[in-house]
Amino acid sequence: MIHGNLNQPEFFGGYPESIQMILAYLSEIPVNELSCGRHDINGEDIFMNVMEFDTQPAESKKAEMHLVYADVQLLIRGVEGIEYSTQTPSEHLEPYQAEDDYQLIAEIPDKSQLRMLPGMFAVFLPGEPHKPGCQIIGSGTIKKLVVKVHCRLLDDTLLS
Repeated sequence: MIHGNLNQPEFFGGYPESIQMILAYLSEIPVNELSCGRHDINGEDIFMNVMEFDTQPAESKKAEMHLVYADVQLLIRGVEGIEYSTQTPSEHLEPYQAEDDYQLIAEIPDKSQLRMLPGMFAVFLPGEPHKPGCQIIGSGTIKKLVVKVHCRLLDDTLLS
């Protein structure tokens, strides 16, 4: 998992080239003006989903994990909590949904929580469980985007 702020590009240098490219792209476009829905960037290799929704209590949600795509999540508006772990769970897993590349998880092992503010991003690599859209103090309706990056575009050393 990687996290940072879109307004601090000086820290992006150590990221995989595909992640650097995505963060540069997001820095250049008017993210506040993006309409909700899917936006293609590079076909099925890189695409973006923009959404607006109300955050929910963490205990009412399940975590998710992906096997094929990494998520680059950027908060556009609001305040959001994201629970996560860098440990791939081996228990409490629901069946993998290959068509949509997700697997739900009832419990995140050794979880931590990010407090996301506008301009902050988090990158979740395949196998890293995360629970976005959680309520924390000051949260309500949020607008965010998630760029899906096919794992073949990531540096192999990140996934080993």
